[in-house]
Amino acid sequence: MAKYERVFGQANNFNAIATACHSRQASQRHKGMNNVERFTNRVADYVKYRPSYPAAYIEYLLKDVGFDKYSTVADIGAGTGILSKLLSPHVKKVNAVEPNAEMRRAAAEYCKDAPNITVVEGSAEATGLESGAVDFITAAQAFHWFDISESKLEFQRILKPGGKVCLVWNVRDITTPSGAEYENIIRQNCLNYTGSGGGSAETLPYSMLFKNGAYEYREFPSDRHIDLETLIGYSLSTSYAPVKGDDRFPGFIKQLVNVFNKYAEDGKMELSTTTQSYAGEV
Repeated sequence: MAKYERVFGQANNFNAIATACHSRQASQRHKGMNNVERFTNRVADYVKYRPSYPAAYIEYLLKDVGFDKYSTVADIGAGTGILSKLLSPHVKKVNAVEPNAEMRRAAAEYCKDAPNITVVEGSAEATGLESGAVDFITAAQAFHWFDISESKLEFQRILKPGGKVCLVWNVRDITTPSGAEYENIIRQNCLNYTGSGGGSAETLPYSMLFKNGAYEYREFPSDRHIDLETLIGYSLSTSYAPVKGDDRFPGFIKQLVNVFNKYAEDGKMELSTTTQSYAGEV
């Protein structure tokens, strides 16, 4: 499976722009409802329709990053436990740290057959874990909600010496015809939308988080072929989507149906997606 890597050095003019970036991320975290609660009414769709992560990404964590059967992992912002469960067969223990109560209940149910997963009430800024307790920290589709300065201090506290942080997103390709049209629908109807992957392409937050601004970047193809129900359910599972009762909701659903009918073949529409990984010490 094709993949490539880049290693980024320390950002130029770091101090001059760090404050601006921190303010932007803080604004994103606090815009609208409290981000801890913003997924509460979306849990059912999240559980059923959110995509997983490709086998090649898990293989990368094991072969290149250093995850193994002796590793203890803190999966921060674990949500319903998608990544936690993928990791569980390969490591000693996973602490699935999640601030939202409904998400924690969903994670406990989803991961009930994995005895080495413990669902923990906590956040990136206050995990509730002991100091020096973990070998690795993961955050899937979540880092853009974190306070960078506070979470960095917390990560440094709970990691063992030499431990690493691994951030990952599934990011849609918006350059294909169907991807561009879907992106247009999202931007028209979702006022809090900041880009696929929560704006994960912006590199400065990673330079602020990782030690000396250095991290390893990898990409893994993860295209999806989905039916109409999954397209709608996935779209409604996002934090920015209109909910039933919103003025934009009927038009949003109608546009999703239209784009599906336009591009679907044999009852499936392709969402071209890339899994993007950022890993390094903090």
